[in-house]
Amino acid sequence: MTFRSLSVFLCAAGLGVTLATAQQANPEKVAQVAAGTLTEARVSWWGFNPADSTAFLQQAINSKVPKLIIDKMPSPWYTNKLTAVSNQEIIFEEGVELVALKGQFQGLTDALITIRQQENVTLRGLGKGATLRMHKADYHTDAYKKSEWRHGISILSSLGVNIINLNIVDTGGDGIYLGIAKRGVPPTDILIKNVVCDGNNRQGISVIAAVNMLIEDTKLINTSGTAPEAGIDFEPNLPDEPIRNCVMRNCYSENNNGGGYVFYLPNMVSDISPLEVTLENCISINDKRSPLALHTGNGPGRTLQGHFKVINCTFTNAGNPISLVGNDADGVKIEFVNVTIDNCGHTQPEKAVINMSNRAQDESAGGNLFFRNVTVKDPNEGRPLFNFTDGGMNGGGLRNISGEITYIANGKATKQVFSDEWAKATFPPLQIKRVPYYPMDGARFQPYQANAVIPDQDLPNLQPRGLGKFWLYANQGEDIRLAVLYGQLGNYSGTRAAVNLITPSGKKIGLGGAQFQEVTELALAEAPETGIYQVEISAGANWSSIKRSNRAIVLPAYPKAAHLAAGGGDYFFLVPPGSGEFSIRFWGEGAEGLKATVFDPAGNQVWQKDDISAIEQFVGTPEQGKAGGVWKLRVEKPTNLPVIEDHYIRIYGIPPFIGLAPELLLAPAQ
Repeated sequence: MTFRSLSVFLCAAGLGVTLATAQQANPEKVAQVAAGTLTEARVSWWGFNPADSTAFLQQAINSKVPKLIIDKMPSPWYTNKLTAVSNQEIIFEEGVELVALKGQFQGLTDALITIRQQENVTLRGLGKGATLRMHKADYHTDAYKKSEWRHGISILSSLGVNIINLNIVDTGGDGIYLGIAKRGVPPTDILIKNVVCDGNNRQGISVIAAVNMLIEDTKLINTSGTAPEAGIDFEPNLPDEPIRNCVMRNCYSENNNGGGYVFYLPNMVSDISPLEVTLENCISINDKRSPLALHTGNGPGRTLQGHFKVINCTFTNAGNPISLVGNDADGVKIEFVNVTIDNCGHTQPEKAVINMSNRAQDESAGGNLFFRNVTVKDPNEGRPLFNFTDGGMNGGGLRNISGEITYIANGKATKQVFSDEWAKATFPPLQIKRVPYYPMDGARFQPYQANAVIPDQDLPNLQPRGLGKFWLYANQGEDIRLAVLYGQLGNYSGTRAAVNLITPSGKKIGLGGAQFQEVTELALAEAPETGIYQVEISAGANWSSIKRSNRAIVLPAYPKAAHLAAGGGDYFFLVPPGSGEFSIRFWGEGAEGLKATVFDPAGNQVWQKDDISAIEQFVGTPEQGKAGGVWKLRVEKPTNLPVIEDHYIRIYGIPPFIGLAPELLLAPAQ
């Protein structure tokens, strides 16, 4: 080595830059890109450091050059999180590895590549493809805060995104996540093609919202780490997150700890967007749970419309059966055409191969299901082919079902023909007394007691799970003071729950946040309007409660049942004088239940049920409704069921409000 070469080497080493970096960097080319005279560039022009190339990669992306090539180097491109820009195609040369830096990605939502509110972005691998790799095992150690959101590629409220010919491996969340950064702006015009999502932590792909999306020739395999652990999971969080014109074609799901193709959609409502999904030529093999699961919701304001088509698909050797939950008989049209189901549900041989059900919060008949050229194979001759479980609160039964399935059980073939007549005879509707809903459209409310003396002690543990939505009344100019408890359910973690006021005119006012497992005092100096405010507390998988309030406040069991978690105590509800028959329904979930007692305005116990899991209902007589008054209901731990966790309350015939104290109730406005 000459003295000059040795000097260059030592100088480069002293600056912490490799010799390869000095050789690859091309400042002249970078300047031409900045001047706009070059429209295609290589990241290596900015530099390459085999220890950490974050700065070079992000600078190259930020140049906004229309075509950016990530060169194949002798070693991987190690990087911290990267952010994409609009109108850029990033091309990965064949064999390129983009690898997450060890020890980084400490943020709970740190993704390897984030595409946030951008347009016309393409990530494309050449030849046999390229690999994006993270370090899932590290993220499960004490060196990291627990998180399920360290995704490989995060696509948020973006338009025209193409992910092509990439392997996305060992992320701390999903291989690809599609979600919302700006309300009302779902990911739109999305192509995911020839992608392999392998060994990711939560899902191969999660779709919170998408419009005009094609996923084609894509493998979703070996997901494990954090539930649901599916190949792909479509799961909107809020009603304004659509799943519209979404097609999966020639996709392959295998060996995921959860299901294969999972659609959990009870948060969707049709007045925002109908469901439009097609699975075509898709395969599930050896997924641990259901190869296909579709969960919707039904009832007033909750029935989802749309079309869900499963065409030329094969589901093989899944641990759990096909699962169809909550679909309204007049809701989403579900079609199975040219489908083979082979040995699915082998870990639950007592269950039918195809299970359809209504859950307790569902209010309408189940169904709208059609089969054409469907074959089911199972080694167990005595296993039922199809079952419908009517756990719905109205016992509406099963209808709007047709077609036929060829069932080959232990080599013996039979045909099952489906019809409404067959459904009524096989699964007769249950008989539950139905009291009409209180008419809420256009209804106005005010405090039950004007100038009431507000209770000075902590209020009972009325604990809505997830997004708590209380209704509060205030006059313009009055202050609003609340004490909010953000509590833990089971082992779910938390940090801070956002608390917002929605004014009567629909404006959002942030009150700050409630600290996890603490009572937090929050206030608004002056209410800007007179009327009903919504108090929204975002508790995630946990629960929240109001411990004190200086204004009338209730929890509405509207437009769906109040979903409560743990807690218990004495609650109150108002029967306005002159009412008619009314009812209150209670139910739990599986082994999670409750004991409920109802007291009339004189304090007399008039009804009690223990160990409530399936629906139980108290019905107030027309005479009791006419007399009116403040009633009390007591919720307690069941005697024989193991826990009081998830449980539900629904109110009919009277204002659907659960009160924390008589002085805090709302009444119809005079």
